[in-house]
Amino acid sequence: MKYGSLFYRWLFYGLAAGLCLLLQGILLSRIHVWGVHPFLPPVLVAVAAAQEDRQESLCAGAVFGLICDLTMSPVIPCFYTIVFSLSAFLAGLAAKQLIVPGFFCALATSVMTLLINGVFQILFLTYRGVNDLRSAAVIIGCELLLTLPLIPLVYLLFRPIHRRFQTD
Repeated sequence: MKYGSLFYRWLFYGLAAGLCLLLQGILLSRIHVWGVHPFLPPVLVAVAAAQEDRQESLCAGAVFGLICDLTMSPVIPCFYTIVFSLSAFLAGLAAKQLIVPGFFCALATSVMTLLINGVFQILFLTYRGVNDLRSAAVIIGCELLLTLPLIPLVYLLFRPIHRRFQTD
C-alpha cells in the first residue's frame, strides 16, 4: 500500500470521526434518557478497527484515545488511550479471526468496545472507593442501549472510506 493512500484514508476517517464528534457535542450530549446520553467515541474506534488492519487500528485507537484524553475529562489520566488501544486491538483481532468483517462485525466490536469502556470505568471507580457499582452498571447499560441505534450510522459513514481505499 502506498503511504499517500494510507495518509488519505486515515485523514478521511479522522474527518468522519470529527463530524461524528461534532454531532455528539451539538446534539447527542443534549439528549438525556434515563440520565445518560449516547457516547460515540468508542463506536468510532471499533467500527474503524473492524474494517482495517490490526496494526493501523491499534495506532488509530491510541491516537484517538489521546485526543479524547486531552479534550474530555477521563476517569484517570490516559484512560481513553489505554481503553481505545485495547479495544482497537481486540476489535481488529475479532474482525480478522472470529467474525466476518462487515456490519455485524462492526456491531459486535462496537458493543465490545462500549462494554470494555464501561468495565474499566467501574474498575477505576472501585479503586477510588466508589461502592455503588450497581448504579454504575445500570448507567453503562443505559448508555449502551442509547448508543446501539447510532452504530449503523457510523458504519454507513465509515464503510465508503474503507471501500475507496481498499483496492490501493
